[in-house]
Amino acid sequence: MKISWGIKIIITFAVFAAGIFTMVAVSMMNETDLVSENYYEQEIKYQDQIDLLNKSAHLNESVILTQEGNELILNVSELKKEGDNPYEGKILFYRGSDAKKDFDIPFDPDANGIQKINSEKLAKGYWKVSLKLNKNGDDYFVEKKIFVN
Repeated sequence: MKISWGIKIIITFAVFAAGIFTMVAVSMMNETDLVSENYYEQEIKYQDQIDLLNKSAHLNESVILTQEGNELILNVSELKKEGDNPYEGKILFYRGSDAKKDFDIPFDPDANGIQKINSEKLAKGYWKVSLKLNKNGDDYFVEKKIFVN
């Protein structure tokens, strides 16, 4: 049986339209998380973040984040040497691929400057760990990246 060229064109357009509708349906089902819900507001304040990172640059070398077994070890022993008045703050865990997994915990190192964090509840993969610290009314911000196994 021979199909006329007009029918072939109609079949080609129908297959193309079905492909487009399938692509649209699949893309609508894919959930894309924003970095944050109020990113416009944060973009306006980004210069403040840059200034805070520059002010905190000396702390970046003093903060070491490693993984040992099922624990993340945050070593801030060098910060302990800076004086008697301790840093206060929190540790934020940011998962770029799933905003529902983001969380924060208090910054509370022991007397040796070590804070152990159970990594069993952390999904395997790439995490951005941020320290928001305050000392004597001055804010500091340190960001580390780690791949959890």
